[in-house]
Amino acid sequence: MERIVLQLIMAGLGSAGFGLIFRVRRDHLSLIAVGGVLCWLSYLGSRQVFHGMFVPSLAASVAAALYAEILARICKAPSTPFFALSEIPLIPGSSLYYCMLNAARGQAKEALSYGLQTFAVALGIAAGMSIVWAMCDFSRKAARHAEGI
Repeated sequence: MERIVLQLIMAGLGSAGFGLIFRVRRDHLSLIAVGGVLCWLSYLGSRQVFHGMFVPSLAASVAAALYAEILARICKAPSTPFFALSEIPLIPGSSLYYCMLNAARGQAKEALSYGLQTFAVALGIAAGMSIVWAMCDFSRKAARHAEGI
């Protein structure tokens, strides 16, 4: 349990740290930190149910995208910065590094294994984001259409 709490703290600090680097408004930094925690908590929770990298990354991306869309409405700001910075804990840096390292060493089997992990995480992030943003776009268009009737 202690390890999970530490991971969640680091996820929040990592997201807020990147928010500082990208000069996000100071009043949004705590919201971004919460987004990082929510994203990583979703990932850890779904790892308990689903094995592999794709579905947990998809679930975490959906949670982060929904959170970003809600914050965008509340803060009257674009959802992209909230989403991108909340996703920081999911970025597959280590698997990409090991993929490249093994490819440079000529160890094709290991490079392929890490490459597939990296691809699964990236695909999960992209799919989760796309699903939520498509649903939000559809709901906005449906609401506008309903108002016009």
